[in-house]
Amino acid sequence: MECSHLKQTRIPVIIRAQAAMGSKVKQNRALELPEIVSGFMALGVILWEACFVPTIAGGEMLTSFTRSMHLILCSLIGFNTLCVLTTAVSAMLARRMPSGIVCRQLGVGLAACFVFAGMLWDFLPKQLYWIGLALVLLIGFFAVLSTVTYVREHRAMLHHGNARRWSPSVIFFTAMVAFVLVSTLVLLTPGASRTPISFIDALFTCASATSITGLTCIDISEKLTPLGKLVVLADFQIGAMGVMTFTYLVLLMVGKRLNTRESSALSAIMDQEGVHIIPYLLRAVLFVTLSIELIGAVLLYYQWQGNPAIPQNHLWFYAIFHSVSAFCNAGITLFPNNMAQQGIVQGYGAQVVMLLLVLAGTLGFGIYLEGLTRLRRRLQGHKNNQRWSTHSWLVFRVTGIVLLAGFVGLVLLSLLEPSSHAHQTGISIWESMWNTVGRSAGFNLTNISDYGPVYQIYLCLLMFVGGNPAGTGGGVFAPVVALCVLEVIRVLRGQQDVQFHSRRIARSTVERAMATVVLSIFWIIVTTMILLLLEPGIGTGPNGIIRMLFLEVSAYTTSGYSLISPDELGVASKIIITVNMLFGRMGMFTFMLIFITPKPPQSFRYPETRLPLN
Repeated sequence: MECSHLKQTRIPVIIRAQAAMGSKVKQNRALELPEIVSGFMALGVILWEACFVPTIAGGEMLTSFTRSMHLILCSLIGFNTLCVLTTAVSAMLARRMPSGIVCRQLGVGLAACFVFAGMLWDFLPKQLYWIGLALVLLIGFFAVLSTVTYVREHRAMLHHGNARRWSPSVIFFTAMVAFVLVSTLVLLTPGASRTPISFIDALFTCASATSITGLTCIDISEKLTPLGKLVVLADFQIGAMGVMTFTYLVLLMVGKRLNTRESSALSAIMDQEGVHIIPYLLRAVLFVTLSIELIGAVLLYYQWQGNPAIPQNHLWFYAIFHSVSAFCNAGITLFPNNMAQQGIVQGYGAQVVMLLLVLAGTLGFGIYLEGLTRLRRRLQGHKNNQRWSTHSWLVFRVTGIVLLAGFVGLVLLSLLEPSSHAHQTGISIWESMWNTVGRSAGFNLTNISDYGPVYQIYLCLLMFVGGNPAGTGGGVFAPVVALCVLEVIRVLRGQQDVQFHSRRIARSTVERAMATVVLSIFWIIVTTMILLLLEPGIGTGPNGIIRMLFLEVSAYTTSGYSLISPDELGVASKIIITVNMLFGRMGMFTFMLIFITPKPPQSFRYPETRLPLN
């Protein structure tokens, strides 16, 4: 009786609390509505100006033609900042400190007002336009964030907390495709290209950059304006980190904490165990990426200083672009002939810098997180009693084995196999080192067609192996191939488990590695056959099958090397290669999880039987 009385008195209290919470949410959303609208309008104005106003696209900043548009933009930014300021003042009047995201919004809004007002009234240089563009993009991002927060809360209330949850695979694939489509639309605007480009070429370029492949069917240096080059740069920078990783990283930067569901989804996407390390991993991703890319840009700047092959008035942009492209293993350059450009191919100092950047990107961010953690403990005076993790141990050793085997194999084949390649020992050794380290990046130092077919097939195998998990390299990943080899050795030796580094590898991990390799080989064979049917002129020539197989492996493993120029392909073939690049970046096993729902383990097992295999 007492319990039922407590239930009856508790229900109205809960209802009143929920109603009060709902009214508070509505009140907060009503205050945020003008801020969201003005943020979206400012974002629309700046994107229209950057993409469709010829004076901005051509590089001239703030002429009289756009003065009226900038006056509208200043008004929208000022109104948006006033809304945020009102929210902050309301919090302080209620004796509460404004949240971190409100403070960051206020700082971004004030900075944007100062920059655009300064350019409008000529007390700031007009070259600050691109900084103002970045600030307005941040204002638009805050508007999108507020809208998404509202939609999530509204959806949760409608479904009473039982809203259907998307799997991490679906979230990752949807975010990547959406990002590629948005980039494609921007690249199609008049402000992004000097001459019109087709939709399929823009889609191919953006998909290649986002999947950090490097295959291009247009000349980026000649076709694209500074805005178009920035779009491509943003594509492979965000694509290397991962679209969802970059999104959550920005959320942390603006002061929003990740909930358990978001951390769990991100840990599944990045293939990391435990949600507690996700914030530390995201900070390590940001710190390592910016630090290495900055160091690489400075070194490339001084290596290319005075080089007539590079416009010296844009030297910093060239250095930053190629440093980011190398660390991200994107393989995209601003030179018409890639790294084989005259004046660049002789710069061995810059090539060493780019090789080190490529190698740094392939190691994986998990390695850097563990290294930074151990370094911090050492600086604090603590001893690192624990040894390196099994993952790090495997990555270091497998990477060394692949580099050594690849280098020795390519050197021998380049010197012994009959081909049209110039047999110069010093050049062959350096090119073999370049192709071994850069197998997942795709920077062309020479024409791969000059080598023999065995060399090309061996390079295909190296591209298939690729880099390491949670890194910017491509391929099915070297540790995955290593697990498959160890599984074969286990079967031949009759052992029960795969063991190394004094650890027993989980059976599910080994099975996933085997499934990844088998599915990848099957996909490559099928798509190569389809491409041969679609492109009979390319596939029937001398070594035609090898050239098409090489292209397919390069696209699927996001390597970027090619024996065929992608602009020679038809529309259908370009679409297939585009799909391959996106699937390769996502991973075939992860992609299959979109359509196949894992079943819970059965409580029983069928009787065992044996089948003849020989």
